[in-house]
Amino acid sequence: MLKDVCAEIKKDVKELEHENKALKSEKVDLDMKHLVLHDDFNKLKETLSLKEEAFVADLTKLESESLELKHKVESLLVENGKLLEKLKQVELDLTTYRRCNCSSQALQWLNTHHNLNKKGLGFVAKRTVYPLNIKYVSLPENIICFHYDKTGHYHYTCPLRKYDMERNLTHVKQIWVRLRFACLKE
Repeated sequence: MLKDVCAEIKKDVKELEHENKALKSEKVDLDMKHLVLHDDFNKLKETLSLKEEAFVADLTKLESESLELKHKVESLLVENGKLLEKLKQVELDLTTYRRCNCSSQALQWLNTHHNLNKKGLGFVAKRTVYPLNIKYVSLPENIICFHYDKTGHYHYTCPLRKYDMERNLTHVKQIWVRLRFACLKE
């Protein structure tokens, strides 16, 4: 009986040793897996910290860029407001210029087209009076009118010149009346 008990105990010890070896090999495998997992965890921790640092750096960079863009947008809005004010002023000046432009265009046309040897609008030249007792008398064939380049009279006594001057004065008065009427309509 004692031998049987000892044999059973030996058998149990062998089984326990065998289980102990299996458990030890399992522990070694688990330790190896633990080391591998621990290394992977440390690597992941390092990459996460690097990514976190990069994220923080990118975030600060983006914050500074957004602040700069905000300042630029604000300055552009202020500049846009100033430009709109200038545009309104230019439009006002343009409307006032258009009102006055009618008369200035007519005046310019009159000055360029009807200002032949005259000094301004409505200018009537003084007639020069020559004394009657002239020492030398010229013949009508030698006298040249510089208004129409014809002979026989001086330009200040030219009948066609007198007619042209009267017609010009009436034309100028008509234009001024039309311009005033047109500007009043606007």
